[in-house]
Amino acid sequence: MRLYYRGVQFKDNPIRCYDTNFEDLGDQFDYTFRNGVLTVQADFAEKISGLTIEDRAHDIIYRLRYLDSPQFAWLADVFWYDEGWSETGDREAYYSAAELQAEADRKAESQKEAQEVFALLEGTWITEDGLQKYEFVANEDKSGMNCCTMWWNNETQEWYSWSIFAESAFRTKSFDFVCDADCVYDEITEKAEKLITIILVNSDHTAADMRILYDSEENVIKDTDAIYHKQ
Repeated sequence: MRLYYRGVQFKDNPIRCYDTNFEDLGDQFDYTFRNGVLTVQADFAEKISGLTIEDRAHDIIYRLRYLDSPQFAWLADVFWYDEGWSETGDREAYYSAAELQAEADRKAESQKEAQEVFALLEGTWITEDGLQKYEFVANEDKSGMNCCTMWWNNETQEWYSWSIFAESAFRTKSFDFVCDADCVYDEITEKAEKLITIILVNSDHTAADMRILYDSEENVIKDTDAIYHKQ
């Protein structure tokens, strides 16, 4: 198979080959880039309908599809230092209607879960000694949340804090609990069922997310050495 290209410089860039269902065709192939032509030699060459080409020098992944038809389409995943990965190209041409609908359904479900998490957390959560707290404030349309963790410094007599703006959130089962050698399976399962790890996804994709351990039975946030109650 030969693919002609221009406007970019490729040499030893990694590639992957895909069939019409965009299933990976495996590792048994050889390829070269030379004078604007990509040549792929493989037993499955006639099955190739899609390619990915990595340009690691520029943090770009090119995704080509429908190479075996006039429907040819492409996308590029580009990494921006201050934004993370973003997608450019003609998505309507690249994805099938079913794929676009499935993605829309996933986004809707993700947004629903995020809003449920925001509603659960919104407010102030504080330790019994009053020296540590979380403050969660959703924005007007509930599409995001300002999340702040604070702790009191006795030496300086002031509050210190770290905060993020969460653009989304999701829940997952947690095993972040202490269990001694005498714990039995049923006890472990019971503890795991009520502990939920909440990940608040930072809108700044270059910075850390905020991770919360929530006890659904006691309605408290737990930390290594502190328990936060909602005011």
